[in-house]
Amino acid sequence: MQEEQVTNKSPHTHAWQAVKEHFGDVPTAELSSALRVFPSYIRTEVQAALLECFKAYRTRLLGINRAHESFMPARISGLFVEPRGPVPADFALTPVRYESIDVGEDEPVEGLDNALWLVHDQSNLRAAVLFTRFEPPRGPRTVNVEIAFSPSPDSAAFVTRTFETIEQTLSKTKLYRGKVLSFEDKEGYIGQTKGVTVHRLNPVTRNEVILSAATMEALDLHIFQFAKSRPALAKLGHSQQKGILLYGPPGTGKTHIIRYLASNLEHHTTLLITAGQVAALDEYVNLAKLLQPCLIVIEDVDLIGRDRTQMRETKEEAMLNRLLNEMDGLSPSAQLFFILTTNRPDDIEDAIAGRPGRIDQAIEIPVPDDECRLRLLELYGRAMEIPTDVAEAAVTKTTGVSAAFIKELVRRLAQQSIMRGSPGKVTMGDLDNVFAELARHDGKLARTLLGGTAASPRTQPARTAAD
Repeated sequence: MQEEQVTNKSPHTHAWQAVKEHFGDVPTAELSSALRVFPSYIRTEVQAALLECFKAYRTRLLGINRAHESFMPARISGLFVEPRGPVPADFALTPVRYESIDVGEDEPVEGLDNALWLVHDQSNLRAAVLFTRFEPPRGPRTVNVEIAFSPSPDSAAFVTRTFETIEQTLSKTKLYRGKVLSFEDKEGYIGQTKGVTVHRLNPVTRNEVILSAATMEALDLHIFQFAKSRPALAKLGHSQQKGILLYGPPGTGKTHIIRYLASNLEHHTTLLITAGQVAALDEYVNLAKLLQPCLIVIEDVDLIGRDRTQMRETKEEAMLNRLLNEMDGLSPSAQLFFILTTNRPDDIEDAIAGRPGRIDQAIEIPVPDDECRLRLLELYGRAMEIPTDVAEAAVTKTTGVSAAFIKELVRRLAQQSIMRGSPGKVTMGDLDNVFAELARHDGKLARTLLGGTAASPRTQPARTAAD
């Protein structure tokens, strides 16, 4: 049955009038209430569950506005408070309000703002269901569902059925599933969250991941094959959770690998966590358990996981302990990957790097070898014409550099060809010009910014067979 929405022509202006009329002669003191609290990011799923549950009843939906600011969540008992003296009434009735929420689909989802359902049927059931959003200055945002009712078997059954419907809906939720997500940081308060961001990353195919055969085999074995083996592992009594550490110099492609995993690991949702958000790790883990199977990605884990002797503030150790506790305390049935990345594996505390159950496998992402550098040149230069001798000379001159360096090298070659008047047609002279420029500005910082290593690329001019 359709809800009838209060408009500005309603005979009532405040919630206390509507609930008094709804419950009739039942004294307020005889009413009971039941409360459930949910994370705000599943607001639309809670809303959908309530609408599904209310189909069997006659309901009236009212918009609610709380006039007075409060650092405490609204409770349904406040709706029954009549104004006294000069104090104005709280909880004014308003048109029902909705907010567009981006959930990563073509169209946003309409999320209900604060609202009140008045529920009844042909028997003695009378209930009021308050749906409110709570946004504290610190801490996670929540959605609260509270039901006021006159105690009776019918009312008890309604309350039980309502909360069970919400739980069943959440267990089957498709909201955000299979997407790449992160929580937004609250401005001015690190580690607390205010909403979910859906990241629309460009897909990365296997052909676009240029790594040695040994590294690709390790990724396949410990991530892709492990995910496929989970049902059989569970039957044999083994944990379905796994911790992976990706380590290597800057610019070698660890973030690129994360995008590859997110693009190709079937049925998995990916959660991206910055080092500064580890204080909100429990929220991430709760979301991951809801949406599992899931990848929980923490990049630059050395920023929170370095040896305790290097920590200068108590909050850093608290963040580290929270990470360790979450990784250690999950159920073996949790279908989660913890993917940690670092440029400085030596700085990671032994408790993370060496204890099974926290990190099960460390996979090195090294600087590319000759073959990989050639493949990188082909990948980044796929829209260009790079002669074989130029590509081979570039490989020879770039021993020890990162994938990021090769990407920038190809861009500079493209710029040289454009300046010469032949866009995309690279010559040996273009390569010589690029390395001559590098030689003029050769320094440790410049090499680091370009993704080089301590050993700089060789900068002598390339020679052709004619030389």
